[in-house]
Amino acid sequence: MSKKKNKNRKPQPQKLDYEAIRERDAERKKKRREKTRDKRRKIMKWVCIPLIAAGVLCAAGFGTYYYLKSSGWFLHHRTAAKTEHYEVTDAMFACYYRQCVDTYLNYCESDAGLTPFDESRPAKEQDYQPGYSFYDFFMDTTADAVEKHLQLCEAAYAEGYTLSEERLAECRRQAEEEDLSRYQKGVTVADIEKAKQISFLSQYFQSDSIAAIEITDEEIDTYFHAHEGDYLTVSICGYTFPYDTDETNAVYGMTQEQAVAYAMELQETKTPEEFYQKIETILADEMGEDEETVQTALDSMKFTNLITYYADDVQEWARRDDAKAGDVFLTNRAEQNIVQVCMLLEKPTYSEEPTADVRIIYLQEAEFDGLENALDFAEELKAECEAGGSQLSDFVEMVNEYSQDVNTYPYGGLISSFTPSRTSYGSELTDWAFDSERTAGDMTVVSTGSGAILAYYEKAGDEIAWRNAVYDTLYAEKKDALSEKNHSAEVTKYPENYKYITG
Repeated sequence: MSKKKNKNRKPQPQKLDYEAIRERDAERKKKRREKTRDKRRKIMKWVCIPLIAAGVLCAAGFGTYYYLKSSGWFLHHRTAAKTEHYEVTDAMFACYYRQCVDTYLNYCESDAGLTPFDESRPAKEQDYQPGYSFYDFFMDTTADAVEKHLQLCEAAYAEGYTLSEERLAECRRQAEEEDLSRYQKGVTVADIEKAKQISFLSQYFQSDSIAAIEITDEEIDTYFHAHEGDYLTVSICGYTFPYDTDETNAVYGMTQEQAVAYAMELQETKTPEEFYQKIETILADEMGEDEETVQTALDSMKFTNLITYYADDVQEWARRDDAKAGDVFLTNRAEQNIVQVCMLLEKPTYSEEPTADVRIIYLQEAEFDGLENALDFAEELKAECEAGGSQLSDFVEMVNEYSQDVNTYPYGGLISSFTPSRTSYGSELTDWAFDSERTAGDMTVVSTGSGAILAYYEKAGDEIAWRNAVYDTLYAEKKDALSEKNHSAEVTKYPENYKYITG
């Protein structure tokens, strides 16, 4: 008999095989991992491998760049400046930069007023002026020098001017004697030699061009007749009263009212003797100056020079048709805090006096803590120059290093058109210069009212005073015109290249 099903009976749950399930899940995970690894391998193949290759190339690039930089490749293959026929590479620019630094350091040794530069520290970290580093100063100065060198070289090329074999050999010799450790890494002896060739060519061409300037007698006569009034010579005796405008910072111990009062006393004098006597009285009796100071002032009161040497108002006064010896001129130059009084010693005329070429080194008393110290130093310079054979070139070098006379310093200390009546540097210097026994190379030390002068006698002038003065004018004009012509070439500079120069 068959059994009936019990409809109310619940079905029994099927027994799960957990072990089989775990094995199945593990198999699935394994397959997913293998699939993921395959994908990653493909990514590595198409993405990572090119990146690795790029990294290798970058590393090689940096290595190559470092090698090229350290070997000086960039210095030799980058142009710092060029003209049509000449070029200065970064390596040559680095040589000029080194020369610029050396020149500045040499000047610092003799001029305590210059901003000191410490070569052991980076130039970019030292200010030459506020907001303007020494690196900027040296780079700008070097760039200007390179530009002038290239312009002169182009002018030399146009004239067919070249360096002789002897001068080229001297460039090579000097380059070989240089210590390369003083130059930027990568600079070679050949670079220094090329830089010297450029500078030698420019310098010798310039000096030889100037030496070739000629002035004919006809040119002198023609120019003189067109500008006669400028070559009158004027002799005056004069004195200047400086005054203070700030009572809290008095320097001269004299007010403007006192200065004007003294000047008006001088204005009443009628003869040079009265003029000198009045000054002596004012200085000795009223100002209390010592005898030496008074005598120095009296010795330096006479001025004889071309009329164009004087201020415009003095020229106008001296040029008057009715001007005569004994006339007095007073002017209050408020912008300079001085009152000046001049007495005309004789009516302006054309000087027929002989001339001489005399050079001077002027040493201010104040810079040497007293006149005696200034005189002693002048004697030391004299002895040094004499020990070298009293060479003119040695004296000019001393002028460039020590002289403090603004009128003669730019011209190597030369007093232009020096005449026997010119006493602006003291009568002692004039008497010495026109002594009949004077010969080239003679030197002397003289005292002035405010310092010491070391003088060098170069030669007797070729012309009388007024002709020599015209010659000087024409020479200056031709020299300026020559300079403008020789510096007319266009120079292309590349700051983006030479800005990496470190010196």
